[in-house]
Amino acid sequence: MDRTPFTSALFLACCLPASVAAAATLEQTQDTLKQSHRQGAEVQRGIEQLDQQTRDNYEAYSAAVQQAELMEAYNRQLARMVEDQSLELEDIQAQLASLAETEQATLPLLVRMQAMLGEFVAHDLPFLADEREQRVARLARLLDRADVSLAEKYRQMLEAYQIEAEYGRTLEAWRDRLSQEGREVTFLRLGRVALYYQSLDGEESGRWDARQQRWISLDEQYDWSIRQGIHMARQQSVPELLELPIQQPGGAS
Repeated sequence: MDRTPFTSALFLACCLPASVAAAATLEQTQDTLKQSHRQGAEVQRGIEQLDQQTRDNYEAYSAAVQQAELMEAYNRQLARMVEDQSLELEDIQAQLASLAETEQATLPLLVRMQAMLGEFVAHDLPFLADEREQRVARLARLLDRADVSLAEKYRQMLEAYQIEAEYGRTLEAWRDRLSQEGREVTFLRLGRVALYYQSLDGEESGRWDARQQRWISLDEQYDWSIRQGIHMARQQSVPELLELPIQQPGGAS
């Protein structure tokens, strides 16, 4: 009797449950591995998310630090500007105080200068009387105006003095009416040294006498010299030496 098949069947029967158990264990192991892989992937994604968040946080931190440094630099610059402006304000206040003191001293000086100019014109040779008196009167009105700066008042005062000073260095001839008679004559001014007149026909001449404060007639010998002086003043002839009577300081002729 051959018993070999039974033994093989029995062996197979004994091995079958073990194989099934091994297969189940393998499948379970594979499931565990898959689950582990999934968990690992999720963990990796979490790590990557945390790493990105960390980078984002670092970049935000760096930007905040840079902004803070910029704000600090701006605040330092602003502080320097405020300090400079404070110093400038102090300087302006000092200048304003000095200017107020200067105005208090300068305005009375300008008033005295205007009065002195008026007296000078009144006692000077009587040439361009209306023009010069109007200039003095205009200065008086100017000093009373509150809408005109002190600098402008000072400038116009100096300009008036310069005009008067220029009269002393010029030779001038013009036509006007003789105050004593009202007839038209030609006047000749030699700086501030002397003032003459001559009739339009050239036949009569005279000069201003400061001592007597009136016009006096001159000898006919001076007619030619005065006529030449008029031509020279009008640039109608070349300069030349003229013989004319001049009143010395103190009123003597």
